[in-house]
Amino acid sequence: MGKAEFGTAAFVSKQLKARGLQKLKFYCQVCQKQCRDDNGFKSHIRSPSHLHKISTVTSEDIDKYSKQFETNFLRLLRLSHGEKKIGANKFYNEFIQDKEHIHMNATRFTSLTKFIQYLSKSGKIKVHGLEDVSDDVDTAQLLISYIDNSHETMLRNERIKQLQQTKLSDQSIRQQLLQEQIEKGKKSINEDINENAEDKVNANIEVNAKISIDIKSKMKKHEDKKKHIKKNKVIKNVFSKK
Repeated sequence: MGKAEFGTAAFVSKQLKARGLQKLKFYCQVCQKQCRDDNGFKSHIRSPSHLHKISTVTSEDIDKYSKQFETNFLRLLRLSHGEKKIGANKFYNEFIQDKEHIHMNATRFTSLTKFIQYLSKSGKIKVHGLEDVSDDVDTAQLLISYIDNSHETMLRNERIKQLQQTKLSDQSIRQQLLQEQIEKGKKSINEDINENAEDKVNANIEVNAKISIDIKSKMKKHEDKKKHIKKNKVIKNVFSKK
């Protein structure tokens, strides 16, 4: 069957289909060719042009694809979600929306789970909900978040930490001042109580002393009166004898 002529309905239909997202497993990264189905992909990988390009691929090329795939993956994760959690499978579907992205089948990563394991162990992303990512884990269950280790972010986090410590220091100072005021208030109350008690004791002493003085004064007057009476009797007796 010949190729559809330019401008015909068949040509436009093929172009529209080619623009849509196709299955990743039918994409050849080396040739940068997307095949529509399994038969087309098998036909392509048997073609002389593909076999020639494959023969020139080295381990350095695979490392380059792997590095670019990782860089693009992390860049989109950082820009679109920051350090928020997102499902690994959901984000991967977002990532492959770009038809020009580096395909995983051209990298050294054999599956999304393997790739997530690598990023987690490298400290580039955080996996939530699981202590360890095993090979048989369902990627739909994985929640990932970007770990921002940039210099600017580290400085910002350090500044936030300092502000939090300052805030805690201020709280400690306020608590210390409040405690000192409480202790000072207790001391003042105790001093007032002691002072009132002392004043009461002094007042009692003064009252008792005044009572004692009054008693002594009355006793002295009584004694003086008795002496005066006795003296008068003596004088009277003297004059009576004469």
